[in-house]
Amino acid sequence: MTLTFRRAGASDTADTQQAYRRIIDHLAETVDFPHWHTENHPTPEEVAGWIEAGELCLALDGDGSIAGVTVLNHDAVEAYQNAAWAIEAAPHEILVVHALGVVPEHLGKGVSHFLVDATLDVAREQGCKAVRLDTYVENTPARKLYERYGFTDLGCHTVAYEGTDLSQFHLFEYVL
Repeated sequence: MTLTFRRAGASDTADTQQAYRRIIDHLAETVDFPHWHTENHPTPEEVAGWIEAGELCLALDGDGSIAGVTVLNHDAVEAYQNAAWAIEAAPHEILVVHALGVVPEHLGKGVSHFLVDATLDVAREQGCKAVRLDTYVENTPARKLYERYGFTDLGCHTVAYEGTDLSQFHLFEYVL
């Protein structure tokens, strides 16, 4: 499958919100490793805000339909400041990954790998020193994906996100 990567624009808002809704609903029907369904994350308002900020990126299939989504920015929660990262860097030198997901009908087709590759490309283009992210402790598939890519798992940390009771997340870093 041929995929393209681009930032979402205002005209993509409804389709992107629907893509996340389909991902959340699929997780509710299967195994909700990241707990997006139980936490109703991300909300339509979060998605719209990420698009407005120019942070939400799309993987599009050959028909132009959304196959995958991710948010890329330099915003890290407070727990990131206390982690033992391999490299010291200012916030603008770190690309942080949020809310990476694959639309159900595109699962098993390499979309998550495509999104990680594209993320690393964006980080290099921006001159970042590293890519960082966190995954909920129960999200074994995501942890395995990032480990296969060479991300370093810094172990489980207490991370506080507004609007959720979930607090145990693995922190990951990929030094460029």
